[in-house]
Amino acid sequence: MNYYRCSTEDLQLEAQRRGYASFGTRDQLGEALNRDDNDRGTGATTIKTERLGLFVPRELNMLHTAEFGETTPAMLLANERIVYWSMNSLFPTLQLFFESGRSCTIDGGRLPDAVVGLDPQLRFRLTDCTFEENGRMTRSMTPDKFAHSDRGILIKEAVVAQRTSVAMIPVKTEDDASMRSPPGMVLAQELHTVIGLKLEGMDKIGYIWAKSRIQSGCDNQTWGDVRIAGLRDDAPSPLLALPIYAIKPGGEVSLVAKESQIRSTPLVRGRRRISKPEPGGR
Repeated sequence: MNYYRCSTEDLQLEAQRRGYASFGTRDQLGEALNRDDNDRGTGATTIKTERLGLFVPRELNMLHTAEFGETTPAMLLANERIVYWSMNSLFPTLQLFFESGRSCTIDGGRLPDAVVGLDPQLRFRLTDCTFEENGRMTRSMTPDKFAHSDRGILIKEAVVAQRTSVAMIPVKTEDDASMRSPPGMVLAQELHTVIGLKLEGMDKIGYIWAKSRIQSGCDNQTWGDVRIAGLRDDAPSPLLALPIYAIKPGGEVSLVAKESQIRSTPLVRGRRRISKPEPGGR
């Protein structure tokens, strides 16, 4: 998060909460908190996480059911084995594909500008299988001769939880009214629903969350809610269609082009360059 628009007092209090020295200028404190965010991820911004049980709150239960299906109880994910996952390629979602042939979507699209993310320990474990993120597929590091023995990553436990995280809220001042400077920010706390998974090989639960890409969107929320959408058996794993064995272990390939495909034509003395036709072409 961009802490440089917060007051020195807010930054000092946040540094103390994280157990760090709280002296220095506003820029120094903001830079230190940013480094901590980059190093520890959500471990730095999470204040507490409390388990709610198996079901999401009522206000999330019917959200986006037309797009992704009805809400699924978390307990139905237990004992499934993850063989492939896709995150943030087209929508703010995490889609899990299981060895059983079923799949589910963890929807984080309540904020229109949201992105879904993973706690560090959960991400580390999930990267043991082939996955797709932001339109790029990364193949598992498992060598070809052992690929046939990979049975996927077992989900030992799945829960719904409520997390309290550090958030930033814009505040209006007299200077902001003149549009001469960006609005100031204050640090606050936000409650948001997260989904927790404990996978085989993990000693504790890691959580899936949603966060706003830009600070000014959707009522100035920083964190969004997530839910487990319909568990279905009519969405086969992309591994069945992709030329996975043509990619080396640990290699990447682009599946979805998110950047602009428009390319400008260079100008030569005020005129557009005309490319020469290929030999034998029309």
